[in-house]
Amino acid sequence: MARSQSPAEALLTDVLADAVNPALKAAKFRKSGLNYHRRHGETVHVVNVQVSHGSTGVEKRFYINAGVAFDALCELAGVPVLERPKEYQCDRCGTRARLEEFIPGAPEFWVVRAGQDTADVVSALRGFIQQLVGELDRIDGLSAYRSHRWFDRFRPMRVNAQVLYLLGDMEGARREVQHLAEFFADRQNANRTDWWVEHLRLSGLRI
Repeated sequence: MARSQSPAEALLTDVLADAVNPALKAAKFRKSGLNYHRRHGETVHVVNVQVSHGSTGVEKRFYINAGVAFDALCELAGVPVLERPKEYQCDRCGTRARLEEFIPGAPEFWVVRAGQDTADVVSALRGFIQQLVGELDRIDGLSAYRSHRWFDRFRPMRVNAQVLYLLGDMEGARREVQHLAEFFADRQNANRTDWWVEHLRLSGLRI
């Protein structure tokens, strides 16, 4: 027998059904639990709803995570091309972040409470999800990501070095690796450019 939902769980289900599911379904995402995936060119996009462990039966706090996995980065890492990745798997084959990092103005988290009118939450969340989909629509491969504003949302990033390397921009990849070593100057190994070259599998890069 299926476990009955708490009032807050039922409310969260309704909010997602009204605010998240329609926008992602229209963009050809497929739903599996609280994960949504779609293939888009040479990438796979993932959106994830993460419920806070501190949530209760009367209040649910949740986060929206998103990620992009690139076929070429999976191949560089020596792992199978991902079709239904968890968003955290994008760390190895792409990039990921919470919604507020990708979409300016999005809140850090969302809250629904039993007995609460969720109309404002639904309206705001739907708008931010639509913005997210619009940004993801523009990323179908490495070149598209290189020209997207998310590429520069903060620097340096390991994925940037790999993208530049695979696109043949050796000077750009070299600078990114040097900046990574400088950024992690207090870390053993990560403060060395040769470690980053090996760690990121940039075998053709000369430092």
